[in-house]
Amino acid sequence: MIQKLRQAMLEQELDMLIVVSTDEHLNEYLPAQNWRLEASTSSGSSPGFSGSAGTAVFCLEGRSQLFVDSRYHLQAEQTCGENFEIQKLGNESVLKPQKWIASRSEKALTVGSDPFVMSPKDWRGYENAVVKSGHSLKAITPNMVDSVWANRPNPPKNKIYPLALEYTGKTSACKLADVRKKMNESGMGKDRKADVLLLTMLDEIAWLTNLRGSDIEYNPVFEAYAAIFQDRALCFCHHPEADLSKHCPDWEFRPYAEYPEFLEKIAQDENVKAWLDPSTITMGTRLAFSKKQVIEKKNPIVLAKALKNPTEINSTKNAHKQAAVGVVKSFRRLQKAIDLEQPVTEKEYSDWLYEAYSQAEDFSDLSFNTIAGSGPNGAIVHYGNPDSKNAMKNGELLLVDSGIQCAGGTTDATRTVILGKEDEKQKRTFTLVLQAHIRLARQVFPEGTTGASLDSITRSGLWNAGLDYGHGTGHGVGAFLNVHEGPQRISPFAFDVALQEGMVLSNEPGYYENNWGGIRLENLYVIKKAQGLPEHPGGNGWLAFETLTLIPFDPRLIDRDLLSADELQWLDEYHQRVFTEISPLLDNQEDVQWLTWACGLA
Repeated sequence: MIQKLRQAMLEQELDMLIVVSTDEHLNEYLPAQNWRLEASTSSGSSPGFSGSAGTAVFCLEGRSQLFVDSRYHLQAEQTCGENFEIQKLGNESVLKPQKWIASRSEKALTVGSDPFVMSPKDWRGYENAVVKSGHSLKAITPNMVDSVWANRPNPPKNKIYPLALEYTGKTSACKLADVRKKMNESGMGKDRKADVLLLTMLDEIAWLTNLRGSDIEYNPVFEAYAAIFQDRALCFCHHPEADLSKHCPDWEFRPYAEYPEFLEKIAQDENVKAWLDPSTITMGTRLAFSKKQVIEKKNPIVLAKALKNPTEINSTKNAHKQAAVGVVKSFRRLQKAIDLEQPVTEKEYSDWLYEAYSQAEDFSDLSFNTIAGSGPNGAIVHYGNPDSKNAMKNGELLLVDSGIQCAGGTTDATRTVILGKEDEKQKRTFTLVLQAHIRLARQVFPEGTTGASLDSITRSGLWNAGLDYGHGTGHGVGAFLNVHEGPQRISPFAFDVALQEGMVLSNEPGYYENNWGGIRLENLYVIKKAQGLPEHPGGNGWLAFETLTLIPFDPRLIDRDLLSADELQWLDEYHQRVFTEISPLLDNQEDVQWLTWACGLA
């Protein structure tokens, strides 16, 4: 593929080509036909880069570049180091791809990219950097990777189905009414209000319609575009003939392929006002309109979807109980095998976990591909396929990051356990990471707080020990939707969105050391009002975290002498709650006995 792309670049008179990991819906996780970054970076000796985030810059002259964040530094080296210079974002002196391109000063360069797989915000970031440096950015459509991709998979076009009101808590009609109210308020100054709101993000469309699908593995969404007018709502999808209006009488369903023609038609009306979110629409859609036709600001669905209603929260709590049962069963089975000195591979354990998960009532699917990294593999933050050949080694750590889509909820949890006997370094490091987790779990904060403040608080103890981790502390999670959801997050860069009641976030500090292993401890929490505190001097309310995940932490790796009295109280109360809520759901006495031991109650 690499050579074919270079030939296509020659024909298009390009010096460089940008290939990103997203697609026409700005998905993080993609249907197979849109795995363009993986396909384009593959060769006879390399499977290509399969991570969920990355950017390749193909160069007609010189070595091509692959830019990845710290989650994928090791993975990128292992899979693509032969054909690409790996630019490890976050390391000192490593430039972002747009700045790296801008830094090339040999001659004026023509740089190409597909505007339909990039948001206006990202496109402008490239455009500003590249053009200011005397280079040019050229929109390339159709996508150049598609033009040279032999045997590209067909779109899945799977069944679309309704999600019951008992899980959504709000009808699509009510959600549309809320959106239209925001559209009426969208006029700024002398500007007229929006005539149409256009959507390309699949989780936004699934949430707004109360429909779900399976066009993307692990994500219960379906490929679609949406257009919301004051008097009608259009959804362009693969199955408009499936009588979806029976479930969604407020929607009109049209063929997916008609969206470009529809877009061109409405853009021809010079008086139309289109609301386009520069972070969630594609630049290809934005280019259809003139500047005066567009209202650019965050669309109202982003925040509405993030603020879970009581029904969604209850569904999520139930899903977490079901997930906890699966994890407990799998860990008990694993520990028994280790005690009996039976060889177990990462893949075998991953299969045991899936088997246990799938027994849950209303189980739909995993929420992402299970990460089961033992020993050095645990240092690869988003470790890919588990090893099916080599048995895990006694004395190593096993990092398990997994979750399910179940009963209207989405789960995501990470536990690190010891395979056999722990050593002093493993125990001390685990306890430091656990302290970081507890620090955030116990934190109370005023309304208006952003994730950056909480990120620093979480890391403080690790920093004092000279330790850190290269990923954010927390991400938002959907309600029977994508396991990664915005706008909320807890990271050093989360300055823009205040955390609010009803948001679900992960809490996942960690530590990773090459050739040693990794530790990550992740629970999900929902933000709630904090009670019993004095009035805030600024008049803001107080917020706190309510625990959703109910899985014990490995007691063998906890040095209780390092924990403060408050930390011990939190841990013991957490484990008591885990036992109280999960043990009645276990029908095997061996599982109950294991949980009793894991919760420190034996």
